[in-house]
Amino acid sequence: MKVIIMAGGRGSRINDPNKPLIEVLGKPMIEYVVDAVSGLGAVYVATTRGHDRIIGWARSRGYDVVLTSGRDYPSDLVEALRAVGTPALVLPGDMPLLSRGFIIKFLRAAAYVRTPMVTLVAVRSSEHVYTGISYVRELVIINGVIPWTTLATPWTTELLNVNTREDLERAVEALGGGH
Repeated sequence: MKVIIMAGGRGSRINDPNKPLIEVLGKPMIEYVVDAVSGLGAVYVATTRGHDRIIGWARSRGYDVVLTSGRDYPSDLVEALRAVGTPALVLPGDMPLLSRGFIIKFLRAAAYVRTPMVTLVAVRSSEHVYTGISYVRELVIINGVIPWTTLATPWTTELLNVNTREDLERAVEALGGGH
């Protein structure tokens, strides 16, 4: 299995295009994600041209970098999958609380689903939020999209995606850095 960490966003809500490299308790967020998937497969960092700091970080640690167009998330996902192949676990680079146990639980559930892609949504109150966590069994594109099944899970702090300064503060607190 390949592990693709998506790290090519604009970071507009937190005003930092290198958002995955923002440190939480002295460690870049993307490094927490890499630690959670250690040993599950070859790690690839998908990002866009112009994210020189992310590219440098990944290459300095021996991870392959996949450059995508940056057009939008679905396009970047397909470009990354075409570059590295399947099966692939796809994770966001800005989810520092994600644990290996949570990922394994997701992969076990996804193993029972036969669609080409399984995507995880978190249910928080009555809202369903896409997490950016997917398992892609095979790259099949029909009418411009990969057919997928959505798995739902109750929201947990492990699924905190850092998009704002407030989210960053929550991540620091959850990792034991709160006052």
